[in-house]
Amino acid sequence: MPSITEERLAELAENWNEETNDPETEEWRDGLTPEEEKIVSDWDFGYAVGVHNICRDIIAQCRESERHG
Repeated sequence: MPSITEERLAELAENWNEETNDPETEEWRDGLTPEEEKIVSDWDFGYAVGVHNICRDIIAQCRESERHG
């Protein structure tokens, strides 16, 4: 089974962290191996979950403030 080197993992992480809303910053995803795609997909999922949780917490705080405001 193929294994990703620490150097390659660091490169993927750097590219992932530098993405913006500009599609050109996502071009690095083209040609990823299936193993690399899985890692990046897990990072994307974790990010989405984190954003969801932040939004949920903000809404809960707003509702709490409205009750006690």
